[in-house]
Order: sequence, then C-alpha cells, then structure tokens
Amino acid sequence: MSIREGLRYGSLRAKWRVVDALIAAKERVPVHFEDISDRFGYALIIPGILLVSFLAVGMVLLAWYSVLTYDTVEIIIYEYTLGNWEELVDTGAFYTVFFRTILYSAVVTVGCVALAIPYAYLVVRTDRTLFRYLLLFGLFVPFFTGVIIRAYGWLIILGKNGLLSWVLSALSLPSMSFIGTPVAVFVGLLQYLLPFAVLMLTPAIASIDPDLERAARNCGASQWQTFRHVVLPLARPGITAATIVAFTICMANYSIPDLLGGGTISFVANFIYNQVFGTLNYPFAAVLSLALVAVASSFVLIVFKIYGTGTLGVEVDEA
Repeated sequence: MSIREGLRYGSLRAKWRVVDALIAAKERVPVHFEDISDRFGYALIIPGILLVSFLAVGMVLLAWYSVLTYDTVEIIIYEYTLGNWEELVDTGAFYTVFFRTILYSAVVTVGCVALAIPYAYLVVRTDRTLFRYLLLFGLFVPFFTGVIIRAYGWLIILGKNGLLSWVLSALSLPSMSFIGTPVAVFVGLLQYLLPFAVLMLTPAIASIDPDLERAARNCGASQWQTFRHVVLPLARPGITAATIVAFTICMANYSIPDLLGGGTISFVANFIYNQVFGTLNYPFAAVLSLALVAVASSFVLIVFKIYGTGTLGVEVDEA
C-alpha cells in the first residue's frame, strides 16, 4: 500500500468513526424525530421548557445576588461576600422562622390529606349524581376566588366582631378574636390547600378496582377494615402526590400567614417580602429564598426516594 493510499484509507476510517459516533449519539437521545406525531408533541412542550428554563435562570440570579454585598445607601455593591450566608447561620431568629414554617406546613399537610381522602373517595364512589355535583362544586368554588379574597373572608369570620365572635356572644360566652392565633393560620391554610389535595387524590382512588372492595366485604371485612386495608394502601400514590403538593405550597405561602397571623405568625416568605420591599436588602432576600427552596426540595426528594412520585409522574429511577 502506497503512502497516498494509506492516507486515503486512514481518512476514510476516521470519517466512518465520526459517522458511527453520531449514530450512537442519536440512538441515546430520548427523542424520535422520525415520527411526525412525536415532532408535533415535542414542539408543543417547547413553551413549557422555556418557562422552566427561565425559572432556572432566576435561581442562578438568586445564587449570584446571595453573594453580593448589601449597602444601606447604594443597596447593592458588586463585591462578593459570604456575609449574607453567615448572617443566616449566626442569627437564631431565622431558625425559629424556618422551624415555624416547617411545623405549620407539616401539620396543615397532615390535616389536608386526612380530610381529602374521604372527600375524594365520596366524589369517586357515590352513586348520587346530585351529591357528586355538590362535592365537585364545593371543590372548585375556592378556585374562582383568589387566596387574598379567601383570607379576607376568614378575617370577617374570625375577627373580633366577626361571625364566630357573634356566635360566642349568642351563647353567653366571651367574644374573642382568633386573628393572630395559630388557629386562624391553620384554618386558613387548611381551607386553601384542601382542594389541591383532593385533586391529587381523586385519580388514585378512581383507579382502584371496586371489585377489590367488594371482595374484602364478602370475606367479612367491615367498611372501615376495607377502607383501611384495601383503599388506603392502593391510594398511596395519590397520598404521596397530595402530601408533596400541599407541603410545598404551604411552605411558600405568604398572604395567609400575613393576614390571619396578624404579623405575629410570620413564615419565611413574609421575611423575604420584608427584606425586598422593606429594607431593600436583595442579597439577604436571595439567601432566604435559596434556603427556602433547599428545604422544600429536600423534603420532596426524600418523599420521592421513599414513596416514589405517586400520581405526579415517573419514578425516580426512570428520571
């Protein structure tokens, strides 16, 4: 073989290696562009992907702001520092706020899921059409109003001159205002998050074969035993999804703790608002935001790892 033929053979072999590498890379891409329906489907999800990408950009900007220097006059000085993070770690008051946010979120989540399970079960299993419509109407009516309107509604009910105080007076009991108490915040968050939990649970309960419940009853199980040992285990994907959705929304809630808490029961979101619009301390607000996202994300990942994603989507191993 001459030198020219050797160079030509080596060049051809290199080209084929590149082609093989491209084919192998194409096989690994989870997108099949050959099918026109697949191409149409992927084109539809592009706006969603772009929105998620903007969210990622926002998180990167928050990370950048968190290491900038705050100044009371110039607001932001573009000099890097870890002082904002050190302030978060060294200030015990923020531990209290984070603990309060997590505690309330956990309690409200448990209450939401406990109330949502029988609600979703009735929506799916009831034979009375009118009753089902009433349950669905009660489920979707809260979505017609914003969270602020609902919070103001609770202000009217739970305030000193509100409906509950009037009932207490009618019963010859001392009237009192529940605004600024944990009860008001708990009730407000529970009412706000319950529809989300029901929506997460309904598909899981609807997927349970009614014949399994009939078989359990035929074997002598009571209605409660059937619900406890058949319905609840099979509804676990919905319970998982409802827990994740309720907890994460509650962790980031601002308006209900602010209005019903009376300024004494503040969540992390309230502190972030005060840092942004009160003191204009954007770097420390970024630190609080990232810490809040980290806590909520850690909870979600732990639940995903232990119980899977439930009705929210694919399993972790498949992601």
